[in-house]
Amino acid sequence: MVITTLLFDMDSTLVDIDEIHFSKTYFKLLHECHFSDFDLGYFCDSLTEITRSVMLSKLPKEFTLDTFVREMSKKYKRKQKHLFKDLLHFYNNDYDTLNPYVRPMEGVKKMLEHCFNEGYVVVVATTPVFPEVAIRKRLKWGGLEDFDFKLVTHAGNMHFSKPREEYYQEVLEKIGGKLNECIMVGNEYMSDIVAPTRMGMKTFYCPLPTVNDDLFVSPELKRFSKIRPTYRGTINDFAKLIADGLSK
Repeated sequence: MVITTLLFDMDSTLVDIDEIHFSKTYFKLLHECHFSDFDLGYFCDSLTEITRSVMLSKLPKEFTLDTFVREMSKKYKRKQKHLFKDLLHFYNNDYDTLNPYVRPMEGVKKMLEHCFNEGYVVVVATTPVFPEVAIRKRLKWGGLEDFDFKLVTHAGNMHFSKPREEYYQEVLEKIGGKLNECIMVGNEYMSDIVAPTRMGMKTFYCPLPTVNDDLFVSPELKRFSKIRPTYRGTINDFAKLIADGLSK
């Protein structure tokens, strides 16, 4: 079947991000701006717990942003409307402090230009736990704000998140795509490869150079040891695959 649709993860796939320093600064900044009445360690641990819970939740009638704020409201004993206001202010203003940790990924802009010129449907399939403004800013910092993506997933337009299969099904429904005409490209094995592969979608795994080649060192990954991506390489290898005619 001809490939017509390309789904790309964003962080460390389409944009170059210093994930360790980005995350540390993000937690510290959000804490200082709106949650300084809590211990920093507690805030980091609890927000991480909430994020994981949202990523695994299965609430088809609730956007992940609503789920996130509802869980934060319970954890931090604040009204949801106040949390929405605080978070919106943070992402529109203070979030810009994180700009230095996000840069253009070498070769990606040229690769995307080729994809659009060839008529592919292109989706930014990033984990939808951030509101749209945060996702759009990272795309801008990565030099990709001018592309007319068919869909950019975020916490305000998705009911499910990676690594759930429902996330990918929702993406397909939103774009009117067919499973066997899509390929998912990403650097995170659990989030980007397992679910779409199990569904029957083609996948391209492009891990960071620092990732151990043994995908299954962690005990929790052992049960997925038979799930392998269709392709594996760097994002530049994917660009070559596209240039050589992936859909032919």
